Amino acid sequence: ECRVLPNLCQNGQCVNSIGSFQCHCTLGYTTDITGTSCVDLDECGQSPKPCNFICKNTEGSYQCSCPRGYVLQEDGKICKDLDECSTKQHNCQFLCVNTIGSFNCKCPPGFTQHHSSCIDNNECTAQPNLCGVRGVCQNSPGSFSCECQKGFSLDSTGSNCEDVDECDGNHRCQHGCQNVLGGFRCGCPQGYVQHYQWNQCIDENECSSPSSCGTASCYNTLGSFKCVCPSGFDFDQTLGGCQDVDECTSGTGNPCSYGCSNTDGGYLCGCPGDYFRAGQGHCVSGLGFSQSSYLPAPAEEDEENLLSPESCYECKINGYPKRGRHRRSTNTTGPHESGPLSLASVDSEAPLQMSLNISLLHSHKHILELLPALEALENHVRYVISHGNEEGYFRIHHKDGLSYLHLGRRRAMRGVYALEISSAPLYSRQELRKLEDQNDLNYLAGETGQALRLRLQIRLF
Repeated sequence: ECRVLPNLCQNGQCVNSIGSFQCHCTLGYTTDITGTSCVDLDECGQSPKPCNFICKNTEGSYQCSCPRGYVLQEDGKICKDLDECSTKQHNCQFLCVNTIGSFNCKCPPGFTQHHSSCIDNNECTAQPNLCGVRGVCQNSPGSFSCECQKGFSLDSTGSNCEDVDECDGNHRCQHGCQNVLGGFRCGCPQGYVQHYQWNQCIDENECSSPSSCGTASCYNTLGSFKCVCPSGFDFDQTLGGCQDVDECTSGTGNPCSYGCSNTDGGYLCGCPGDYFRAGQGHCVSGLGFSQSSYLPAPAEEDEENLLSPESCYECKINGYPKRGRHRRSTNTTGPHESGPLSLASVDSEAPLQMSLNISLLHSHKHILELLPALEALENHVRYVISHGNEEGYFRIHHKDGLSYLHLGRRRAMRGVYALEISSAPLYSRQELRKLEDQNDLNYLAGETGQALRLRLQIRLF
């Protein structure tokens, strides 16, 4: 039968016998009334029950579970009380007391039980005059404390506040002491205030108030303060801030020789119409700076005789085109002619490119002209070739306040020459001391502008 009949003894094993067969069921199953199949055995319906609390029958087995407050033991059948307090499985705010199958919450003194929480008893609210009229009641978890106002202290009972005579003993007042209810007074001179704790006259930090100096920087001093503005600005007490100083019209006079243009926090010195500004305080002009002044060159190199556009980035600042602008002859060494003021500038950080025909140059031809734009530098500055002239092919000549670069006595060859021209103020010790006596120490540091450092790349062809 075990071979012939299909699905015989399902959930079990079919054992053939002479003239019949038997079903041996798997654990958790039992034979049905026909004896040909194994069905699930409901262990939870047996007596005694396998579980001492909750039993749930499953296919071929069963599962024991415990109610809340109990935990199932390792045998999977017996439930034991769960100690929520020791296992921290409770929601008590303070004290936890374990019970069979549950737990209880308790509160310490000074609190009131509300379900599982403890509510603090606010003694200050329940008794408004607990600390007297001069004291302040401070509630704390489970208790309270009395704090006295400034100038009072607790008496022996710890619940009343009495006045402290600060003038009795070392009151540390520098200008006398007067006891008042809850404190005392010290007299202080102007610029000083009374220390909040030691009752001494200390310096008042006026700079703590934003309105003291407005936009200026405030520096506190002993008994006073000082408002300081950046260079090029003065503090205006009426307007309450830093105001730009117009150096071009200030009482010290115009600092520039050829025209002054005020800027926010400074100024720019202009140059004669044929010159360009180089740095702050110098004017430069030379061959190749305009179409009318450079020497003729071969047709294929005509454009290279002009000043490189990378070296002159403000050539149209005054509305003049870069070419065709009328300029004074570069050979003139006399006084400057009056003409339009130029604020155009060359980029002194980049080398000035110049291409010149050597056959048309002679030893007195002005290759480059240099003028001081600052009045303080007139007849007090010297321009020198600081680098690149070791062979002596070039010289700088000074005449009537004009400095100009030209060929030296040693004949220069065709090629590229990299020169660096620098400036240095010329003041004797006596002149410098006189200026500092009339003005301030290191007066010239802000009057002579920036030292010139001009790089040239001259190509002679």
